Amino acid sequence: MKNKVKQAVVMKIALYCAPLLVILIPVLLIIALTMNNPSVPCQTDTTTTSSDSGSSNGSLTDKNSDIGKRVSYIIDRFKKAGYSGDNISAIIAIGWRESNLNPKVVNPAGSVTGIWQWGAGGINGNRYQNTADTVEAQVDLAFKELASSHTVARLGLANAKDIDSSALAWDTGFEGVGASDPQRKVSEVKAWAESIKKTYDLNFEGSLSSDNNAVSDSNTSASNSADSDSNNQSAYCNTDDSGSADGTGKIKESGLSFWDKNNIPDDIKPYVHNITSKKLDWSLTTADAYNQCAGFSQVYMNAIWSPNFTFRGNGNVTAEAVAKVTGVKVTTTPKAGAVFSSDRPNHTGVVLHVLANGDLIIANQNAVKSGQNAGTSKDYEITLAPKKSYAKDSQAVGYGDMTFAYPGDNSKYKLHW
Repeated sequence: MKNKVKQAVVMKIALYCAPLLVILIPVLLIIALTMNNPSVPCQTDTTTTSSDSGSSNGSLTDKNSDIGKRVSYIIDRFKKAGYSGDNISAIIAIGWRESNLNPKVVNPAGSVTGIWQWGAGGINGNRYQNTADTVEAQVDLAFKELASSHTVARLGLANAKDIDSSALAWDTGFEGVGASDPQRKVSEVKAWAESIKKTYDLNFEGSLSSDNNAVSDSNTSASNSADSDSNNQSAYCNTDDSGSADGTGKIKESGLSFWDKNNIPDDIKPYVHNITSKKLDWSLTTADAYNQCAGFSQVYMNAIWSPNFTFRGNGNVTAEAVAKVTGVKVTTTPKAGAVFSSDRPNHTGVVLHVLANGDLIIANQNAVKSGQNAGTSKDYEITLAPKKSYAKDSQAVGYGDMTFAYPGDNSKYKLHW
């Protein structure tokens, strides 16, 4: 009798507890897995998945771990190429933020992959192409882009003086993230970078040139079979804030200044977005505008914005024409990627960057160094337009009373420098 009672009690306990065990076992497993790897928190903004579950072992400061060995490899490659210790510390810290330095990480939400989370198809383009999921191949890809489609990042790093400015140059020029975007995690990245700099003794100056010559290292450890243009214009991330962020940067020059496109001062170069890498399709305008300001604005706006749009009109009404066709408003607020118009006299061009003091670096044709005024065609020049020159009621010839139209105010249009 006693055995029957015991059996009945055990059966009841089992019936009540079984559902609880079904719930508790997965929870306990998740907790155990999380506690087993406390040194590798997720630094990315969204959940990532990896085909190699053991590829993120270690920490930034453990030189003998998987991660430590990747850090050492990246340091060696970038140091050989002339990057400074501050540059390298920031670049690695951003890689930690993006992927925990795991070359196999994939973020399906944004179709991005790898250490620095390149677009691999979908909304972010396909910069990654057929790159191998290894640190060697991805560093090769980074050097290829720094020497071609993302020169602005390299030039920014060449001019960077510390970890903060190095991180800004990489984020804005390579990652395509705005300076004020919270996903930059500025304080965390700086802390990681300082730890990397100390652990790996990265106290050395760089030797990067501030000109537009390609810079690479001597390693060719992995191959990319994509053609030379595969990571160019069509592969840029679709973002409204590529390149150096507005409201940043100081330069030596002041006053209205004009430069031939092949002779730009070193401190201006980080802000010109490597126009020469763009495919300027002059068939988008008419032959009589090949040497005119309006012709350049038509061609270059369509090189940096998608989808393409057609507009016509003299320079003094170009901003109004662009605003009308893209469904945005004409404003008096400059922004990188905006077309501008001036009625003093009839002139137009494209804003490349707004400096910290409000001065503008712009691209335009038929001012002083290009177009009809210089006897050239299908050409452009770079101009510095001080804030006082483009302000309302300014009498500056060609740049007074500027108005602007920024297609990105309509979410349909995406900027890809």
